[in-house]
Amino acid sequence: MFASPARAPAPRDRLRAALNQPLRAEPALRRESVTELLDLSTLGGRWFESGDGPGYVVESVYEAGHCHGRIPLHRALAIDPARLAGQVRDPRLGETEPRDFLYVDTETTGLGGAGTMVFLAGAARFEGAALHLRQFLLPGPQYENGLLGGISRELAGARALVSYNGKSFDVPALESRYILSRQRPTLRALPHLDLLHPNRRLFKGVIESHRLPMVERELLGFEREDDCPSAEVPERYFRFQRSGDPTHIRPVLRHNAWDILSLVALAAHLAAVCDDGASHPLQAARAAEYAGEHAAAARHYETALSTVPGRAERLESLERAARCHTRGGEWEAAAAHWQSLIDEPRGRRVLPYVELAKLAEHRLGDHPRAYVLTDEALTLARRGLVRPGPDGGELSIEALEHRLARLRGKLEKHR
Repeated sequence: MFASPARAPAPRDRLRAALNQPLRAEPALRRESVTELLDLSTLGGRWFESGDGPGYVVESVYEAGHCHGRIPLHRALAIDPARLAGQVRDPRLGETEPRDFLYVDTETTGLGGAGTMVFLAGAARFEGAALHLRQFLLPGPQYENGLLGGISRELAGARALVSYNGKSFDVPALESRYILSRQRPTLRALPHLDLLHPNRRLFKGVIESHRLPMVERELLGFEREDDCPSAEVPERYFRFQRSGDPTHIRPVLRHNAWDILSLVALAAHLAAVCDDGASHPLQAARAAEYAGEHAAAARHYETALSTVPGRAERLESLERAARCHTRGGEWEAAAAHWQSLIDEPRGRRVLPYVELAKLAEHRLGDHPRAYVLTDEALTLARRGLVRPGPDGGELSIEALEHRLARLRGKLEKHR
């Protein structure tokens, strides 16, 4: 019996042999069981299978009575989303419930660019009376589809996002990873409450910095103890990835969990401040004005006049109350506030004179008063006692001269 002749090498293998290149090994079979994956059990998480591949998640549960600083988490369940919808000017947010909110925060390997990876994505929502936090961790680049798949499952059950600077950082970072993985991102389809912007607007002049740790201390009474600084986060991840030692990543998980808890507490605090015209009149006024509720804003600004400690806040309250009354058609009330600004000691602005003159001329029909106010403003500006506006603007000396001449013509016409 003759032995069968040996099979001739394939042309590809003959070429590789001629070039002295190693033969390509057969592709490894895909692991079907997550139990065969890297042992990260000391982190307290678990491997899971998604439709896009295996991923790793650490889950934590916080009872509703858990306090983050001074704020118990259950206050976030009492949020009226309609009150917060005006702070992002998205009416869709008002159609949701607090349990629909998905609180999201990410940690990345850098500050931006196509090579930046999201290696940790925290997502929390209320389930029953408890807050469930799921932190999707990337043990290595080969598991990115699993992380993205886990986040997709969280997004599928959400009707609104809550973040801190997420519109500029977290959402674009996640979107870029979805696109590079040939998946369709859905994050921008949801209404988004980015807490950075309303907190910066409402607490302008109250907080020196609007970085999250400072906001936590000032507004929530929460002080991070032995926290992992944000600048160290990428390096800790790289150490974890190189060594497989979970101790490097554990402080980052805690850092991310604190970020998420701060989102929940800040959302509850923001909602309370928007309605608290007694304890936070200036903040409630700013919130109402931004939402287009001018009558309520004027009332809150007027309350703030007797409570705010600083001169800058008093001047802001007078001016904003005047503008809100004007938008509401309350001409006399607006005129009274502009007059108060004119009478304010050390007032060196031409603006109140011009605004009151405009009201007197166009709304109150008092042309003589408008003339006197414009003449006084022009005289003071020429003497350097009030600051005129830039050339070409309505507060410039040229504009005042033009307004005065026009008013003079009106008065002479009606003699």
